[in-house]
Amino acid sequence: MSTNLTGKVAVVTGGGRGIGRAIALELASHGVQLVVGDLFRDDAGPAAEAVVAQIAAAGGKAVAAVENVATEPGAQATVDAALQAFGRIDMLVNCAGNNVRAPFAEMTTQQWDSVMDVHVKGHFFCSRAAVRAMLDAGRGGRIVTVASRGAFFSLPPRSEGDPPHRLPSVVYSTAKAAILGMTSTLALELAGAGITVNALIPSADTQLFPGKGARGSGGMPPTLDLDPSFIAPFVAFLATDAAAGITGRFVYVTGGDVCFFPQPLQLAGAKFIRKPGRWTVEELAATIPPIAAVG
Repeated sequence: MSTNLTGKVAVVTGGGRGIGRAIALELASHGVQLVVGDLFRDDAGPAAEAVVAQIAAAGGKAVAAVENVATEPGAQATVDAALQAFGRIDMLVNCAGNNVRAPFAEMTTQQWDSVMDVHVKGHFFCSRAAVRAMLDAGRGGRIVTVASRGAFFSLPPRSEGDPPHRLPSVVYSTAKAAILGMTSTLALELAGAGITVNALIPSADTQLFPGKGARGSGGMPPTLDLDPSFIAPFVAFLATDAAAGITGRFVYVTGGDVCFFPQPLQLAGAKFIRKPGRWTVEELAATIPPIAAVG
């Protein structure tokens, strides 16, 4: 199957820094025309425009969208930028993200909403706008969501003495778990239209989770390299014809590692018991504790 991506059009949200930037540069190197979406700016100006300039200097084609994807107009404008500049959209990569590191009991409603809005509403607004355009065009497409292992378990502290709030917060984990649910169901809904939906679960040194040390948890071996550029080729692969049959998957990518996780709530590996009739509390107390024990 062809891996030629020349002439394809992709929108990468959060494309001004970190993993999103690495993905945008990788896609551009394969001839993909880009919308680099990112709200972040510093004294040098919008991060998205700096990435667009870098792509243009290398001979590629890209435009910037300095929009807030946590809002419906901002997300729509980001996708519309692809249609206006290049006449189509073939891929959406939802990299925009934020985090609030606060203990749960001290978290404010505003902090909770800020993370849920960027991650969950951002994925919804951008994906809906992209899917509508893809369905209208009838050529299929690719949606990449971005989740985290933190959706189901906490990552270890960065070093001895790191406080718990340095870990992914409850709201971050909740948002990422929602994205995994969205990925599974949206992949089923769109399968007949040739639109794949896969969840990227990355591990890299980024502005949200800085650190050069090896990371490993949940039985995963320590990461060999946290450079975001190691993640980007896998996303480019998902844009190719060779990945047309891959959808609804949760894929961990870091360094040189790729791991396809099984879907949660599968019976394989679960502990299942059945009693004909209704359990009593006493029976459950005698039966359940050793079954529910971790390990």
